[in-house]
Amino acid sequence: MGSFNYDIPQEYLDSDFGFTTVDADEFNRQHQVEGDISREVAGEVSDSLVAKILQVESKIDAVITKLNNQQVSGGEDSNVDLRLDLQRIEEKVDNIVSMETNELSRAIQDQGEGIRAIIDEVEERKSGLEIQYKTKLEEVEKLVLPLMINLTKNPDQEYLYWPDRASKVRDQINRILTLTRGG
Repeated sequence: MGSFNYDIPQEYLDSDFGFTTVDADEFNRQHQVEGDISREVAGEVSDSLVAKILQVESKIDAVITKLNNQQVSGGEDSNVDLRLDLQRIEEKVDNIVSMETNELSRAIQDQGEGIRAIIDEVEERKSGLEIQYKTKLEEVEKLVLPLMINLTKNPDQEYLYWPDRASKVRDQINRILTLTRGG
């Protein structure tokens, strides 16, 4: 009988196949983590916006305080000027707040679209791989099941007559390795 060395690693022969299953709870926890990350990033952007708004508010308060101090020391003409100045400042602040809000919205939207695009691409690749693996497994099944079925025929007979079995088994092993290793 010839050598039966196909460079099959010993770990393949001794292992319990090295895989584990994932239940629905674990799958849902992973998706929850992804959602948590998105919310955390949105929170960081929101915190940044709040900090900027607080800075603007403190500057506005300083300007109002300064205007109030000038109003106390000036006459009626200075009150009109101060109201006009205050109105212009309010308009500018409104513009700044509006720009910051728009910037935040764009940042969150861009980030959400980027994450969604990545998730979509991963799902697409996953679907393609599932189809590819299913096809390969069906081909392996077609190679293994006939052997297993033939071995179960006539269970009442104690011996198998299997002439030239070494070469036939090697041929099947080669076909399986061709499918699994792509060579």
